[in-house]
Amino acid sequence: MMTPEIKTGNAIRVEIDLTEKDVFVYHVNFEWIGSEAGAEGSSELVWTFPYLDCAGIWHPSCGFNRSINADWAGYYRSMTASSAPVMSVFSEDGQNRFTIAVSEAKEIMDIKAGIHEEDGTVLFQIRVPDAYVVRTGTYEMDLLMDRRNLPFYESIANVSRWWEEDCGLAPIVPAEATREPVYSTWYSYHQNLTGAEIEKECRLASEAGFQTVILDDGWQTDDNNRGYAFCGDWEVSRNRFPDFKGHIRKVHDMGMKYMIWYSVPFIGKNSRHWEAFKDKLLCFNADPTVNTGVLDPRYPEVRAYLTETYVKAVREWDLDGFKLDFIDEIMERSESPAYQEGMDFKSVQEALDTLMTQIYESLSKEKPDIMIEFRQRYIGPNMRRYGNMFRVTDCPNSAIRNRVGIVDLRMLSGSTTVHSDPLMWHMDEKPELAALQIISSIFSTVQISVKLEDSTEDMRNMLRFWVGFMKEHKDVLQKQQIRPQEPHNLYPIVWSVGKEQGIAAVYSENKAVKLPEEVDDYIVLNGTKGTRIILESETAGQYEVVIKDCMGEVVRTSRHDGPLDLLALQVPAAGQISVRRK
Repeated sequence: MMTPEIKTGNAIRVEIDLTEKDVFVYHVNFEWIGSEAGAEGSSELVWTFPYLDCAGIWHPSCGFNRSINADWAGYYRSMTASSAPVMSVFSEDGQNRFTIAVSEAKEIMDIKAGIHEEDGTVLFQIRVPDAYVVRTGTYEMDLLMDRRNLPFYESIANVSRWWEEDCGLAPIVPAEATREPVYSTWYSYHQNLTGAEIEKECRLASEAGFQTVILDDGWQTDDNNRGYAFCGDWEVSRNRFPDFKGHIRKVHDMGMKYMIWYSVPFIGKNSRHWEAFKDKLLCFNADPTVNTGVLDPRYPEVRAYLTETYVKAVREWDLDGFKLDFIDEIMERSESPAYQEGMDFKSVQEALDTLMTQIYESLSKEKPDIMIEFRQRYIGPNMRRYGNMFRVTDCPNSAIRNRVGIVDLRMLSGSTTVHSDPLMWHMDEKPELAALQIISSIFSTVQISVKLEDSTEDMRNMLRFWVGFMKEHKDVLQKQQIRPQEPHNLYPIVWSVGKEQGIAAVYSENKAVKLPEEVDDYIVLNGTKGTRIILESETAGQYEVVIKDCMGEVVRTSRHDGPLDLLALQVPAAGQISVRRK
C-alpha cells in the first residue's frame, strides 16, 4: 500500500528507497535513458488509500475551499514564486489522515488528491516534469508521507520542520521588530499621499503603540491611477516627498521603523528604464490599467539592477525594510522566451532563487536586522530563506479572510513572522465591530491602514488597548504552536498555548470552548457580535473570572467551582474573558 504506482515515459527510469520511522520518507531517483535532446512529458507517482473518516483537504492555497475533488480534476501547483508542495487530508474532528510533502520547493511541482469514483478511494498524485531529469541526466527528490492519527496542524508543522532540518531549507531568523504592530499607508491613502500627511499619521500611530510604518505604492510616482506604468525607475516623487531622507529621519525620531514598497518584477512602459529592459521580459501586460512588463531573472543584468536598487535605497534613505511585491508574477508563461543568448539560467525558478538570495544577502550586509515582507501566495519554504514577514493576501475589510489566511500561514511558517493584511474600516464603524477584525487577526502581527487623524477618540482608545494587549501577550500569540479547530468550518475556535497561559479566540456563537489542561491561566476572546461564551473544563478547582469589553474595561467578575460543565458567561461583543484556575 505504501509503494506508489509509477507512471512514466520510456525514457525515464525511477528508483525509490523507503525509510519508515514516525513517517514514511521516500527517496526518489529519476534517470534519463532516452536519446532525445529534450522532453515535454512528465512522470507521476500515485498512492491509493481508502477515503475513510475524512472530511476535507488542506493545502497552502486552498483558501475557503476545503473540499476534495474527483481524481480527474486538475493539479495544485507550487514553486518558489507560489505556495508550497504540501497537501493534507483531515477528518471531521481535525485529525490528520494523510499528509504528503515534497522536498522540491524551488521548481514547479504538481500535486493533487482526488476521489476515485468507482470505489471511494483517494488518489494522491505527484507529477514531476521530465525536463528536470533531462537537464543533467538525473534528478533526485524526497517525499514525506505522514499517516499518523494526530491533530492535522501538528502534521503540517512537522512538514515545515522537515523542510528546515532535512531538506536544507533553513529559514532566516526574523528580527523581533517584525512582531510589532505595523501602520500601512495602502488602504488609508493608496497613491494619494505626501510626506507631511504620513508624518501626521505616524505620530498618531506611534502614540498608539505602532512601531513600524510601511509606505506603499505612490511614493515613486505622481500618477494616481493605481496602475504600474511608471514602475521601474524607483525614484522618489519630489512633489510628494521634497526631502525623503529628512522625512524618514522624522519618522525614526518618533520611534518607528520605516519600510517601503517595491513591485519587484514590474518595469512600466512609461519608465526611463523601459528601453534598457524591454527585451528582457517574461511577459508584458498591455491592459491600460497595468501597462507593465515582468522582468526575466534569467538575465544577470536584471538581477543586478534589482539588487542594486534596494541596496542603494538602504544606503541613501536609511530604510529598515522592504515590502517586496508581485514575486508571484515571476513564472514562465506560454509567451515567455525560451532559453537564449544572454541568459545564464534555463529555469526561471532557479534564477528567481538566485535573485532573492542575492537581494537578501546584500541587504542583510547593510542591515543585519533588515525586515522583508512577502505576501501570499509566495510563502513557501524557499521564500523563508529570503524574507522574515509573511502577510495575508489583499482582503480589505474582510475579517474572515484575514483569519483563515493567518491560520494557514501560521501552521506552515514555523518561526517566520506572520502578518495580517492591513485592517481597514469605514470611518463611521463602531469600535467594537472594528475590534472584531483585530480579534480575527490576533494570532499574527497586526497591520492597520485607517486614517487615525480622522478616527474618533473612542476608536483610537480601542486601538491603544488592543495594541497594548498584543504587545503584552506577544510570545503566546505569535511564538507558540497554533491550534486551530474544525478546518472544514474555517477555524471557529483557535488556541495558542504557552508555558503558563493559553489564549483562545472564538469566531462562532454558542461554541463550547474547552480549556486546555496543561495551564491554569486563560484568556478567551469573543470574536463575534454574540454576547455568550460557553466554557468547559474537566479539572476541579476554583475559577476566577474577569470579563472585559472591547476597550479593556472590566464589566463583571465572578467565581465558579469546577469542573466546569458548560459554564455560560455573558461577554460583550469583541470582549474577553480572563480565567484563572486555583
